[in-house]
Amino acid sequence: MAAISYRRVLLKLGARLWPSQGFGIEPDMVAQVASKIQELKALDIEIAIVLGGGNICGEYRARSRHGSRHGGSHGHVGHVINCLALADSLERIGFVARVQTAIEMRAVAEPYIRLRAFAISKRAGYCSWRRNRNPYFTTDTAAALRAMEIDADLLIKATKVDGVYDQDR
Repeated sequence: MAAISYRRVLLKLGARLWPSQGFGIEPDMVAQVASKIQELKALDIEIAIVLGGGNICGEYRARSRHGSRHGGSHGHVGHVINCLALADSLERIGFVARVQTAIEMRAVAEPYIRLRAFAISKRAGYCSWRRNRNPYFTTDTAAALRAMEIDADLLIKATKVDGVYDQDR
């Protein structure tokens, strides 16, 4: 096997990679994702993850098509639900998992603090973030920003999106 040249990797995972019936969370798929992350960690790679919330709120957004003063809040909540599911699955296989988010939800997630995120990605098995609070920022944008903030050597985008879009589909 070739030597691994990446120490710190940020994975941007599309939440629609594991929905059941087009929405929700499929536990077996989450466990498979956790297993793949475990394989990366076995290579002594520091891993951070940005997850989307489309499997939780995407159907609502697609059907509603109206503006809302709550804007990206739906996505934030969907993200945290997905992060908690993945963190649980990772902890079941021995990881130390931390979930951070830009929206205050201290009962279930830590607040996003750049230096803490950097430290967690070095020490823990997993850390996941939602984007910032600004509307119109996709999780792809958040992934690029977070990768820069933690000095990631590599950003991997794994989604079902078949291209780059300039508007909602």
